[in-house]
Amino acid sequence: MKKKTLSILSLCIALFAALALVGCGGIASGGGSSTSKSEGKEKAPVAEKTDFIWFKVEMPESVGVSDSAGKNADRVQLTFPENENTTVDRFIPVWEEKMTAEEALADEGRKNSMFQWKVGDPVEYNGRTWLTGTCEDNRGTHTYLFTDVEPGSVCVLIANFDQHEKEAETLLNSIEFPDDMAEAVSEAREVEISSIEIKH
Repeated sequence: MKKKTLSILSLCIALFAALALVGCGGIASGGGSSTSKSEGKEKAPVAEKTDFIWFKVEMPESVGVSDSAGKNADRVQLTFPENENTTVDRFIPVWEEKMTAEEALADEGRKNSMFQWKVGDPVEYNGRTWLTGTCEDNRGTHTYLFTDVEPGSVCVLIANFDQHEKEAETLLNSIEFPDDMAEAVSEAREVEISSIEIKH
C-alpha cells in the first residue's frame, strides 16, 4: 500500500513539474510573440529625395521647381509659396567651381556692399557647416549660405528666409552633394528639368 501511495505521489509530482514547465514555456513563447510584434512594428517612412543630379533634396509639398534661369538641371531653382507681397521667393543653389566657401562669401560681400551686407555666424544643417551673409533691398532680406564641396563651394540664396523658415530648413537639412561636383554638374547640363521626377 505504501509503495502504491509513493508511486502515485511520485506520479503527481512528475505531472505537476511537467505542467509547470509547459506553463513556463507558454509564458516564454507568449513573451516571444509579443517581442516579435514590437519588432514587426512599421517604421516611419523615410522621405524620398528628388535627384537633380548635382544635388539631392527632400521637397516639402509646398515647394515647387522653376526653369526660369534655364531649362537644364544645372540651372534649377526651387520656389516657395507666394509671400505677403504676392511675389515668389526662391531657393537658388549655385556651384562656385573655383572658390572655397570663405572666398565666395567675401566675393558676395564685395558685390553687395551697397545693400547693407552683413556677415552672420556660421550655421549647421545636418552636420554640414554653412557660412552666412545677408543683404536687403526693396524685395526684402536675402540670405546667402556657403558650404565647401569638392571641388569648390556651393552658394544657396534664399529670399525672405524668415517667411519660409520651415520649408527652407527642410531643404537645408536634407540637401546632399556628390563626391565629384564637376562631373555631376557637367551631367546636369545635359538633362532637362522637365524630365526629372519631383518627389514630394
